[in-house]
Amino acid sequence: MASPPPQTTLLIGGSNGTSTLCAILGDKSNPANANHVLRVATRSGHKYLDDNQAAPRVWRCTEKKHISDVVAADFLPTRLITHVGAPDSVFVYGGGDQQNNNDDAAAASLNPLERAISGVHAPDNGGSADIIILACPVSAHFALLRRIAKAMYNLDRKGLLGRSPARPPIYIGSLYAAGGFDWMSRIAFLKERPVDFDGAWKRSLGLFGLKAFPYLTKSLKAGEVTLHGRFPQLQVAVSPSNAGSRSRVKMLLDRVLQNNETGKKLEFLGLSSNEMLGGDGTCEEELQVMKEKDYTTASSAVAAANAYGGAKSAMIIAAQTHKQIKNAKEGGVSASAAAAATAPPIIMAANKSSTTKPALDTLLTQSLADRADPLSSLAFLTCTLNSTNQILHPCILVALFRDEANPERNEQDGTISWNPTKELTPLPRFYADGAAKIEAGKLITAIAGGEMYFVIDALERLLSPRGYDPIAALHGGEPVGRKIMNVLGNSPHDLGSRSGLTNLALKTEFAKLYGSESVKEASAGSASDEEDTIGNRAGLINREKLLAWCMSTGLSRNSRLNAVLSPCIVDESSRQEDGTIQIKPNTQTRFFTDDTQHGLCIVLGLAELLGFDLERDMPQALYVVRRLQKWMKKEFVLPQEKVTAGSKIVSDAKDVSETSAPQAFGVKSVQELKRFLQLDVFSETHELNAEGVLKNSGLMARL
Repeated sequence: MASPPPQTTLLIGGSNGTSTLCAILGDKSNPANANHVLRVATRSGHKYLDDNQAAPRVWRCTEKKHISDVVAADFLPTRLITHVGAPDSVFVYGGGDQQNNNDDAAAASLNPLERAISGVHAPDNGGSADIIILACPVSAHFALLRRIAKAMYNLDRKGLLGRSPARPPIYIGSLYAAGGFDWMSRIAFLKERPVDFDGAWKRSLGLFGLKAFPYLTKSLKAGEVTLHGRFPQLQVAVSPSNAGSRSRVKMLLDRVLQNNETGKKLEFLGLSSNEMLGGDGTCEEELQVMKEKDYTTASSAVAAANAYGGAKSAMIIAAQTHKQIKNAKEGGVSASAAAAATAPPIIMAANKSSTTKPALDTLLTQSLADRADPLSSLAFLTCTLNSTNQILHPCILVALFRDEANPERNEQDGTISWNPTKELTPLPRFYADGAAKIEAGKLITAIAGGEMYFVIDALERLLSPRGYDPIAALHGGEPVGRKIMNVLGNSPHDLGSRSGLTNLALKTEFAKLYGSESVKEASAGSASDEEDTIGNRAGLINREKLLAWCMSTGLSRNSRLNAVLSPCIVDESSRQEDGTIQIKPNTQTRFFTDDTQHGLCIVLGLAELLGFDLERDMPQALYVVRRLQKWMKKEFVLPQEKVTAGSKIVSDAKDVSETSAPQAFGVKSVQELKRFLQLDVFSETHELNAEGVLKNSGLMARL
């Protein structure tokens, strides 16, 4: 068996995910890890250096292997697998990462993070990193991206990263790309861009992000970590959107995530994704071509292209009306029937032709989908708006930390009573105890199955090309729940249509672009919405009570989740004779810092720029954020008592800049959002560079 190709992976961050990958990828007895150099860069060496702070720490990971990753339960067969391994090298960056910009100082001037990225003076022989992975909470993304940006600019200026095309791009990404990961990259690389940067990287860079964190892990002791389960689906956004990036990222991530051993498949998000994920099938066509042993010859390419015609069919479907494509994907008619019913005869005839394109044409040219969204902004938006944890956690926190017996104190900081002896656990279990509360299920259903869907459908219609739905196709995050919502008539398109909010957003945007009179002309002859039927209201979600019960029951009885304890601070002075103690939520944990600022605040911010009435249309999301921000002593949205006529609940909030709401980025309208998403994620200035070439051309010199 041939050894796998060389790969150097750099993990940044000290999360449990980093620990898990150290044990799995650092296991040198596993042939799959041959030629794989693993580095860790961390703020503190305590976890990843041994007790003498000299050598990388060895990690032992105990993995609970369930018979199914889709439905994990205690009564189903489960076996234990042990992984033991260590990173090849550990870099402690800490402090301010002082750097010397004197070129003559060369490698000696590099700080630890720059050495970890470039491989210069590294204790391993891995060379520069092929892939840089942020394995950290969402709230740490921006700070780490700024560190990475500063390091990359310095290494690029010194020529220590190599050059393209001699070297493949370096990919920077996250195992959990919620919270507007690509938005943060744009700001971080713009903020750190030096004045002497010429607008183009000497070695190309790429960005990626997984929609959901691939593992559920817990570590209570340095050197030991438990892997409670793996996420059933691995879906990723990649920028730039082209075949080369996707094939390279697939190769790198398949190895990091052990896909060959587990049998899991990496799926790409965005307009080029497969039809079930809302795209045109370009990715599937590429994969079919890549499976050929020799895909550089025309004959093998013909065979591959003939074997898979999905992209062509999907392109025809994408040309149809929005309603037809929705019906095709939600069970009304088949995709092929929708295409056959409306495609012009000349297109249908072309499909029957035996003429196919060679593989190089497939791999090197851009599809229409890639051209429509070259930076994969919609793919990353799919990650941001379909992150289940960022809805579950805030709702469970509100339900769990409620004390009806002492409402005044509870309202201020969330303090509740807890008896460890009676409850049999030292602290409340976050899911088993918190999600079991009826209020949790109701809040999750109202927000995740209603208010979120209003935003998703309206935004999809305004940003995606007609007939594509890469955001809405993955609504709800989980495949089983998504299917149930579709069957019950609760898809984002259903909710957007029944509420009238999607049409309201379209009319609002049309009026901004062309004037209110133009809206009347454009709407002439169509059924007009009655004012009293527009907006969120009771009864919009079909079988809402049943869904709320299922949500609470499923979360509270999930064996992968029942070991997670709540983020609490114990007031030891309150301990009573029977053991009862007073506890309050720890607002410094990721349950707050990730999921409030970088989750629900994004949804509320998008709803505001879409023209929604937040008090009417997003009441539960607004209630949850207002309650949690009071405990956090913050103002991410205006409290109800501060709202006056003309107030902007998100834009006018004092601490909105600490969130990832679009308003924090200076984006307050749909058109501003579109322009923002056109900015390069690594602050390259291709348009300005092209203008510079034009200004220096011979033709311009003659004028």
